[in-house]
Amino acid sequence: IKHSGGTSALTIDSSGNVSIPGAVVQMQNAVLAGGAGTTSSTSFTDTGLTVNITPKFATSKIFVSAMSMVQITVSTNGRIDYRCIENGSSTEVYRMDYYGHDGNAVTNFQQNMAGSGVFQCSNTNQLTFKTQLRKGGTFANEATTIYYNWYTNSKLTITAMEVAQ
Repeated sequence: IKHSGGTSALTIDSSGNVSIPGAVVQMQNAVLAGGAGTTSSTSFTDTGLTVNITPKFATSKIFVSAMSMVQITVSTNGRIDYRCIENGSSTEVYRMDYYGHDGNAVTNFQQNMAGSGVFQCSNTNQLTFKTQLRKGGTFANEATTIYYNWYTNSKLTITAMEVAQ
């Protein structure tokens, strides 16, 4: 059944899935307890914060939002690059480069790392979104150590919402 009127269309597929453009079809959320994961890599490293979602419609967009806490030990500078990607395609959903502190006046500092972005579906295969980080700009003199799921009592979250188109 498909009814079109104006600029929107209500669609019901053969499985009974209802699509209303702009409506949230589903939401998946994951929480990771803070811990003691560290890296000093200049290559992107997984933080362990991931969420899976299986789109109901191949034309949907997936809105992804993540929040985590990191502690950065300063070397010459204390900047990191942080991103969220769709794992299967390595498509960046969002990215923040050179985020942190640009001097060594501080020894350690904590940063809330939060961002959001949109991924365009092309099929209904399961998608996995995850966060990654590395030393800022791949420079060895940026952060000495990055505690990427820092503080034991913190809750790191990632949410994926399918939005019908």
